[in-house]
Amino acid sequence: MNKILKKYFLIPALITTLFASPFSADASVNDVHMTYLYGGTSSTNLKNIDMTLGAINTATPGFYELNADGSLKSSIDKNLIQGLHNRGLKVIPFITNNFDRKLGQIAMKNRDSLSTQLVESIVKNNLDGIDIDIENLNYTDKEDFTDFIRLLHEKMPNDKTISIAVAANPYGWTTGWHGSYDYLKLSEYSDYLMVMTYDESWKGGPVGPVASLPFVENSIKSLLNQGVDSKKIVLGLPFYGRIWNDGEKLGGDGVANKSVKSIVNNHKGKFYFDNASKSAYAKFTVKSSDTPTYVGGKKLTPGNYTIWYENNSSLKYKLRLVEKYNLRGTGSWDLNQADNGIWDFYSSWANGEHNFIDSENHWAESDIMSLYKKGWINGKTEYTFDPNGDLTRAQAVSIIVNAIGLDETNETVPNNFTDVPKDHWAKRAIELAHKYNIVNGTKSHIFEPNSRITRAQLSAILSRVLDYPLNNTSKSPFYDIQKGHWAYSDILKLSSHGIIKGKEDGGFYPNDFVSRAQVAAMVNRASGDLEKYPTIK
Repeated sequence: MNKILKKYFLIPALITTLFASPFSADASVNDVHMTYLYGGTSSTNLKNIDMTLGAINTATPGFYELNADGSLKSSIDKNLIQGLHNRGLKVIPFITNNFDRKLGQIAMKNRDSLSTQLVESIVKNNLDGIDIDIENLNYTDKEDFTDFIRLLHEKMPNDKTISIAVAANPYGWTTGWHGSYDYLKLSEYSDYLMVMTYDESWKGGPVGPVASLPFVENSIKSLLNQGVDSKKIVLGLPFYGRIWNDGEKLGGDGVANKSVKSIVNNHKGKFYFDNASKSAYAKFTVKSSDTPTYVGGKKLTPGNYTIWYENNSSLKYKLRLVEKYNLRGTGSWDLNQADNGIWDFYSSWANGEHNFIDSENHWAESDIMSLYKKGWINGKTEYTFDPNGDLTRAQAVSIIVNAIGLDETNETVPNNFTDVPKDHWAKRAIELAHKYNIVNGTKSHIFEPNSRITRAQLSAILSRVLDYPLNNTSKSPFYDIQKGHWAYSDILKLSSHGIIKGKEDGGFYPNDFVSRAQVAAMVNRASGDLEKYPTIK
């Protein structure tokens, strides 16, 4: 091996400099994927659970409400409990005050008795815990609500779960109902917080997305900044959208995601995707001659309409936040409004098996994800990998030089290449790589830094770093790589170790340009050898 390369051996940072992103690749398997069951019969709820293809492991039906005196009001469905348990799901029902502030405040004054009633009912009915969905309290009720959860924590058996549905609060509001949550203390008294990262736009409000990506992400960051453990956060997703009549300033009636396509198509509307919010929306016109359309029991009057809702893409953007922030898992409101098509991808995205929107089902996705999980690569942008994008000679050299540490030396570099000016961003990397015989120019004193790098050129660079031995008896497996080709030995060395492969017709195509996916594939194949060599400074 070249002496300098023995000192600065290629390390796992090989491609990090190319694919800049704030993501951490350190994520664990998430153990909570829950959904609310609002309304419906036992049979319809179980049918919808079966449609999830195993993506959901916790069901949260609405078994509990409050009486006028703040005591517990129950409507237990034993058939549903048994059916869910038979399917291997936990059953953690929710208790609601139906957004009634006064009723919720009465319940909090009655919290000692209410907490006892809840625990007794959970144990008696063989339930797996309780989800507290008491909303719209005031900021003045914060201490009472926190104490209610503390009482539950003290009384609940250790094998039962306490979940709390909390308002998304990306702006740090301390008054109103958002101020009723002491997020940090609540997380300490519970197993997890189901963060309702939706209703960014609401019924009776102006038109806009229900859950834009910035709104959702900032809600997570707000909790983390308050000291809440990421594994105490369950990301809430909306399985509904909202509809507005463009002729009215306010609107926002709820509409199930599963109904959006038929409504829009029936009125010959169009579907759009807003890149800023990473949210889907649609526009259509209702004419007086159209077949009547009803949303929430209300007939749509003639006019122009806009629906903001969740589609496959918008949900994937949100699901990937679970891995990005190492969250406990996902929740959703509510299952009966979901578009069943999402279950084809929900589980894999929620558990970090995919990360880049444009690489799903790409031939190199497993290589890309393997290196991503090792922390060796990231996306070209925060959301995309650009697998078919090209790589320049300057970018390739910069990756190698940074990876093996040559750029950390204090030595001066010569000016070998006339087409690499002093102010070129990769000037130092190119000259250092040339000095240590890692790269050559395309001609005397010409490097062509902005030209795309070919398969042969990249093979030569990697071969010089990996320094595999060459079996002199080996024959080229590629019809277009024969003795006399300038990169013959480099290509054979990498080929004999399975690092590079040809195409189906038996050719290597040495002059074809390298894509980002091909870089990921080549490095992933070499990862076993790369991991054997620690960094030596």
